[in-house]
Amino acid sequence: MPLPLVAAVLIPALLLGCGSFGASPVPTVPLDSGIRGTVQLGPTCPVETRDVPCVTPYVAVLIVLDSDQREVARVTSGADGAFQVALAPGDYTVTPTPGGDPFPTAGPQAVTVRPGTFTQIEVNYDTGIR
Repeated sequence: MPLPLVAAVLIPALLLGCGSFGASPVPTVPLDSGIRGTVQLGPTCPVETRDVPCVTPYVAVLIVLDSDQREVARVTSGADGAFQVALAPGDYTVTPTPGGDPFPTAGPQAVTVRPGTFTQIEVNYDTGIR
């Protein structure tokens, strides 16, 4: 094989093969575990009974912190209040962002994610209506 042809074939191949040097692997999050749930706003009427709870789905931003209080995820619930975030197994805190000043408001929740499952939670924003 003539030298220019060898160089034309081998040099690009060598450069492509060297492209991965120095690159760090990207950590992957398992898709089979995490947190899912619903966000609700309530009460939404002045008189609430056990048979007719005055709640409605709520769109909210939830911040997920790991056990070192570092943000590892941020998820927004849908119009139906549903949300899901894939996470590695471990202990987390789901921190709802404030909905207003001072209402609606919701408190943080401690959540443990186990391997191979999504932990179900319900986030309840309080409207302050009594």
